[in-house]
Amino acid sequence: MWRLQISLFTILFAMIFVEASVLPFIWADLRVDFFIGMIIGQIICIPFSQGFPFVILSALILQAFSGARIGLIPFAYILVFLFLDTVKNLVYFENIYTQMVLGFICYLVLTGIFLIFADTPALGGKALPLVFGAVLSGAISPAMISIVCRLQTVYDS
Repeated sequence: MWRLQISLFTILFAMIFVEASVLPFIWADLRVDFFIGMIIGQIICIPFSQGFPFVILSALILQAFSGARIGLIPFAYILVFLFLDTVKNLVYFENIYTQMVLGFICYLVLTGIFLIFADTPALGGKALPLVFGAVLSGAISPAMISIVCRLQTVYDS
C-alpha cells in the first residue's frame, strides 16, 4: 500500500511540475488538469479506503501550489471524487470513450465550481483556452487512468 501511495505522489509532483512550468511556457492561458484522470483511475482501480485519503492529501498539496482561496481546491476535488464514486455503479468507467468524456465534463464542472466560489466575473475572452484545456484534459485522462491501474496491479501482486 505504501509503495503505491509513494508512486502516486511521485506522479502527482511530476504533474504539478508539468502544469506549472511546461504548459504555461507553451501557452500561458492553457490549463490541463492531469489530476482528473488520476481521480477517475482511483475510482476504477483502487479501493475507496485508499483512494479517498490520497485525493484529500493530493488536493491539499495542489492547494499549496495554487492561488485559490483556502479550501476551494480540496472541496472541489473531493466533491468530484465523491460524485464519481457514487455514479460508478451506473456508468461503465472502463470504456476509454467514457473516460475521455468524464475527463472533459469534470474539467468543465471544476472550472464552473472555481468560477462560482471565487466570485469571478465571466470568462472575459478565455473561452478558447478553457475549451482547449477541457479537450486536452479529456484526452489525457485515459493515460492517467492507465498509469494508476498499472501501478495498482504491479503493487497488488
